[in-house]
Amino acid sequence: MRTGMITRARRAATAVLAAAFGSMGAGDVAAQARVAVLSGVVTNLNGVPVARAEVWIVNTDLRAITNDSGVYEFLAAPVARVRVNVRRIGFEASEERVTLDGHKPRQLDFELKAIPELLDSVMVREAGGNGRMAEFWARRMSGNGAYITREEIDRRRPQHSSDLLRTVTGVKVIAGDGGLDRTVISMGRNPVFRGGANAVNMGAACRVTYYVDGSYVPPGTFHMDDMSPMAIEAVEVYRGPSETPAKLRQRDTACGVIVIWTRAPAPRPPG
Repeated sequence: MRTGMITRARRAATAVLAAAFGSMGAGDVAAQARVAVLSGVVTNLNGVPVARAEVWIVNTDLRAITNDSGVYEFLAAPVARVRVNVRRIGFEASEERVTLDGHKPRQLDFELKAIPELLDSVMVREAGGNGRMAEFWARRMSGNGAYITREEIDRRRPQHSSDLLRTVTGVKVIAGDGGLDRTVISMGRNPVFRGGANAVNMGAACRVTYYVDGSYVPPGTFHMDDMSPMAIEAVEVYRGPSETPAKLRQRDTACGVIVIWTRAPAPRPPG
């Protein structure tokens, strides 16, 4: 079964390449020589396709999201030796180097290793409502916290996901030293130090709590900027225990809670 899954997914990726090149005329082929075509399939170690994984050509603005079959594609990648990075919540990130040629499409597949999660015992109850975003809309109606929708994300077009929080009252987003380190997101009792050796050490002592698609993310394993803004459907922000719904409270939510809802993959066309 595993071999069959991988084979079908790889055939899908190969079909993408064939379709891209088969539809080109002579002029298109000449233009294509200046850019490269890259596609592939992302699976877990058991060969099951991983949907909604983010594939990034490092040091470029080129990003893609895998579909339900785990397939991604870049039709205008740079002709060069590049690093390709793949991320998905719940899996270890993976990165490969590949040389891209404008005259020959390239297929690069990834296998992601799942991250084991050790969580405190919790009781999970299914929420009512329609669709996976029912919890978001229900909590938004309560008026507690701050809420960011996909419409606002499209209007603002932030470079980093944490930039969405810069307009939220009571939240501070501090750039890392030299612009290279991760931004520090501060709210609640989260201390902020603007310089010196304590900027990271003290800030890390009080981490923001994250949920992704309703699932709790273990502390220290995720930062909001690990996810591209294009992969986010909506965001909930709770700046302390008084705002945080009981369902989202852990042992320490005084540093604030951020709930991220990812975008659902686009429906496949009929046939």
